[in-house]
Amino acid sequence: MNKEIKEAFDRVTADNELKEKAEDYVLHYMSNHDEKQSPKRKPRKKLIGLVFSLALVFIVIGSFVYQQPVSAISINSTSSIEIYFNRFNRLIDVVKYDENGEPSSEKIIIDNKKFADVMDEVLSDVESEEIYITVASNDEKTSEQMMTDLSHHQEMMGNMHLYQSTKEVMQEAQAYGTSMGRMHAMHQLQEYDSNNTQSDIENESTQNLMEAVEKHHQEMMEGNGTHHHHGGHMKYRR
Repeated sequence: MNKEIKEAFDRVTADNELKEKAEDYVLHYMSNHDEKQSPKRKPRKKLIGLVFSLALVFIVIGSFVYQQPVSAISINSTSSIEIYFNRFNRLIDVVKYDENGEPSSEKIIIDNKKFADVMDEVLSDVESEEIYITVASNDEKTSEQMMTDLSHHQEMMGNMHLYQSTKEVMQEAQAYGTSMGRMHAMHQLQEYDSNNTQSDIENESTQNLMEAVEKHHQEMMEGNGTHHHHGGHMKYRR
């Protein structure tokens, strides 16, 4: 029985972790069912088909949930890279953008890494004089935790500016096909100065937009009598 189930699962294409959980569930169910049924009344083939169908539904739904992006990290300098994570803080997608916020055709090989491992790897390769990182998530606590984790890198990197955005900005950036950091900066600049028109802002490079946001932030801090510190934390509010 166990061999038949394992062979059936080998033919299914899905995330290994989901397959293992579904397979364990089926084997556990079959074991309990066999104990309750008399030897003469075991419709084994029918039962295997039913349980296997349920397992497939479990895998399909689980795979869909697993692949849904709920958090994003936007790393911007002369170009941009957008890193998406699922609800388990696992890497599921990476998109590169040029200096004007247009998607790059470059293919990036990704694997199922955790948030901390991804950021360690990405930030260790940063060579830009200034780097601007924007964070957002569907879940506020997750967003705040990512900010906390990244702040440790900020303390070690003198050229890193860290911002917290919102899920609305993240979703808007996805809808427009541009980087979240760029979209966040555009909103910020319009909020700072109503004379900044959408068309004027859109014509600027992502790096120029991020530099302008950081300049405004520093001026606000100095105006409030706060000592300047390199690498600001700004939270966008509608």
